[in-house]
Amino acid sequence: MERRDYLELMTGQIRCRKMCPVIAREVEDHIEDQKQAFMAEGMTEEEAEKAAVEEMGDPVEVGVEMDQIHRPKMPWKAILVIALMEILSGIFAAFFLKQSESYGYVAGIRQIFRIAMAFPVMILVCYMDYSWIGKHARLFAGGYLLFMVLMRHFFVLQINGAARWIGVGGFSVSLSLMSWLFLPLYGAVLYRYRGEGYGAVLKAVVWMLPIVGFLITCPDSVMAGTVGLSCIFMLMLALEKGWYQVAVRKVMAGLGILTVGIPAGILAYFFFFGAEYQKMRIRAMFVLDKEAGRMKGTTLGAVRELLSRCMAVGRASGVDRFWAGDRISSADYMMLGIAGYFGILVMVLCIAVIAGLLCWFLRSTLKQKNQLGMMMGFGCVMVLTIQFLLSLLANIGISGIGQCAWCLFFGYGRSGQMVSAVLMGILLSIYRHQNVTPELVVEKRGGTKCWFVIIL
Repeated sequence: MERRDYLELMTGQIRCRKMCPVIAREVEDHIEDQKQAFMAEGMTEEEAEKAAVEEMGDPVEVGVEMDQIHRPKMPWKAILVIALMEILSGIFAAFFLKQSESYGYVAGIRQIFRIAMAFPVMILVCYMDYSWIGKHARLFAGGYLLFMVLMRHFFVLQINGAARWIGVGGFSVSLSLMSWLFLPLYGAVLYRYRGEGYGAVLKAVVWMLPIVGFLITCPDSVMAGTVGLSCIFMLMLALEKGWYQVAVRKVMAGLGILTVGIPAGILAYFFFFGAEYQKMRIRAMFVLDKEAGRMKGTTLGAVRELLSRCMAVGRASGVDRFWAGDRISSADYMMLGIAGYFGILVMVLCIAVIAGLLCWFLRSTLKQKNQLGMMMGFGCVMVLTIQFLLSLLANIGISGIGQCAWCLFFGYGRSGQMVSAVLMGILLSIYRHQNVTPELVVEKRGGTKCWFVIIL
């Protein structure tokens, strides 16, 4: 059989067409290497060619084997866990919001509907091929930043002096939560700068400044810190992977200073130049003394009082006084509500499931051989994890800094449910396409090309 005929018959068994050229090139390289080995043993070129093709085995069997390897792999276990957690969160949300004077029964039903709409969005994104983002990374990232600015300019809703929301068609959407969608785009931008030097690092830092500055002016210092830290961690990962031709240790040290300096600078800005309510919130964030008079009448104080009443399993005494009386926001403290109404062990179990899912996302992302998928997925995991940890700190009474942070599954609102569904969909898509997405061809300056081909 001729080499061309062999490759044609083999690739005909592979259903993932975009992998056919990559696999064909790999098999052809094996044939060529074997041919050269046979020629070194004394065979003629024609004999060596024929023997090398025969050495590869039956083309149909080889093609079927390659098809089994290079095909989408659905993470059904993770999807099942997500589905169960969303069902559980919908039940809890309906129960907690019904108890609250500020929200009520209708708000609970609305939350269930939002969760039901978010799940198919996640599945839809999962079935999409994320790699097309990498082909035009800077265009998408720049376009999204411009979109955010225009939305704020034309559709902004001023609520208590803050411009964190936009109103479109009778619906309100959180600009703060929409900023999360910039992170996978930022990961694609970092990917495009591979092989460059200090200029790439500088451009990477410049790319993160607009979104952080945008959030600061909203103002939303917690979200600005979350997105900024996520971007810095992504850049650190790119450096650790050797993407850029720089002195890695020195640059990492500089980024470490930024990691501490940016959040501190944001807090300092609002503490000295912000509105009075912002200064009060910052002071309340770091009040840790239970006996201090400053704790009385604060949300953090109420959280700690309710936690002190919670049992391992069962309903805490006086929980209705906190919930129905709106001493604690049922929308921001659903995890605390689980502890109050069902027991601390149930809350711990929910936390463990969320933490386990995030760890699985992180592990599967870092194991990706496709570098674009790895970086995009890492950004998605970072923002979900940071927000979850901040929310957890607020729900267990350690700090009020995460009072309005988004808790995965147990967060209230349309924007958070949809944005987190999109991010989880991207993560699932990265896992699904891990064996079927080759690396992009990256154009380098001077007209040279750098090829990265993955054969799993």
